[in-house]
Amino acid sequence: MDIRYNSPSVEEYISLRLRTGMGIKDLSKTDIALKNLLFIVSLWDECKLIGFGRIVGDKGITYIISDVMVDPDYQRNGLGKVIMGEIDSYLDKHTDEHAYVCLIANKPADKLYYQFGFDYVSPNSCGMKRRQNGK
Repeated sequence: MDIRYNSPSVEEYISLRLRTGMGIKDLSKTDIALKNLLFIVSLWDECKLIGFGRIVGDKGITYIISDVMVDPDYQRNGLGKVIMGEIDSYLDKHTDEHAYVCLIANKPADKLYYQFGFDYVSPNSCGMKRRQNGK
């Protein structure tokens, strides 16, 4: 397994999304997204993308962890911890105690994120997502 810190191709990224059940994204918007991020870590088995995670944000106050995923054929081998360890190292070097670092976890991945210092925000806060259908 190789760890890389550059973006995979749009096609490789979307293929991994589909294999992990995270769904498809528009090719042109995915290209924009992969060019506008703060940090990326990708895991490779030779030339096959098997794991991915990224941080987006403003480089000062807000950091959002997104798209942490591992190919189902490679799950249960600690690769999610490898990805989060790399993300955690980036955050340790580039954020301070006032930074807002967040993510939305799909269960049961919340257990992984808890190991890296993430806590639930309830009861004082809750995660919200904008409806994109205009209603």
